[in-house]
Amino acid sequence: MAAPTAACLAPDEGLAELEETIHSGGFWRLVPEYVPRVYAPVDRPLLEHVDTCLRRLA
Repeated sequence: MAAPTAACLAPDEGLAELEETIHSGGFWRLVPEYVPRVYAPVDRPLLEHVDTCLRRLA
């Protein structure tokens, strides 16, 4: 059986996993150096905002 993905995790577990990934540097290695390394805390309203914006682009 495949390992659980973020979609399979409870919402709070998914947020905690994302926050841990960002703090450990796992996210920033994918981002160009010119992008500022300051970011808003990951929380439900931020994720909903990002989701809304991405749906507008789709």
